[in-house]
Amino acid sequence: MANTALTKPNTSYLLWRYVSNAKRTWLAWQSQGSHSDHVKRVAQEIKQRGIIIGPADSYLSDDGRKALVEASASVLKLSQSSEVQAILRNGQETKGKNYIVRVVSKELECDSDSPLLKVALDKTLLEIVSAYLGMWPRLHAVGAFLNFPTAEEAKESQLWHRDSEDIRLIKVFIYLGDVGAENGPFCYIPKTHPFSSGAGSVPSHKDKKRILDDEMIIVFPKESWVECIGPANTMILADTVGFHRGGKPMTGTRLLITFTYTSGKPLAKKVKLQVTDRPTWITHPIQNYAL
Repeated sequence: MANTALTKPNTSYLLWRYVSNAKRTWLAWQSQGSHSDHVKRVAQEIKQRGIIIGPADSYLSDDGRKALVEASASVLKLSQSSEVQAILRNGQETKGKNYIVRVVSKELECDSDSPLLKVALDKTLLEIVSAYLGMWPRLHAVGAFLNFPTAEEAKESQLWHRDSEDIRLIKVFIYLGDVGAENGPFCYIPKTHPFSSGAGSVPSHKDKKRILDDEMIIVFPKESWVECIGPANTMILADTVGFHRGGKPMTGTRLLITFTYTSGKPLAKKVKLQVTDRPTWITHPIQNYAL
């Protein structure tokens, strides 16, 4: 099967970029000359592969690095709460994603002085996302979650899929602990993001939205899959319209922070991220546009 909408820009894409997001596109074009060579190199790798992985410090400014220290400590403390620990011991009696504890809910109102928000609105990070998307991005969601082992087979987001929040997007994942193959690392198939060489290829699959490993391997050999293992503070930036999955932990846990960046007019019919007050620490218009 082929998904032709992902193989090259079409009318819907052009309207999305140059009509619905015209101002954001113009601002990105106008400001691209001020981007550092590092920002350009990182964005270029995402354009080529759909993903980049490395130490979080590589993608943040000094202010962002300081904020990440605070944010990590805050999320780690929340993950040690009696409620979370009880779930890890006894599991969750919920349907769907009963293998995840939402340590920081994506639907939660965000405080303007939250260190998580300071990381998400870091100027260097936003410039990287902008250089990839070709427009000043909107911060769509902020969250943190903990994956833990279950007796069930892999399901839901643990299986291969594409995200649908927007035509193109970036999701950021920051590991707060070491993640090895046994901890269910995030996995991605490079060059399956929009307008890349593998974007139009879709394996035959029984489930409407999810694809099993045995189905995926027929079109994309296993050696082409990227298993994102790494130490604490590893950051992943990926266009998750490309094929990906959150691995299923066999032992231990996987604790991470996540941010989602979309256009100003995303496809997802979701209430805009709520921030209590306008942050007073913002220093650049790209940060204002992200809210």
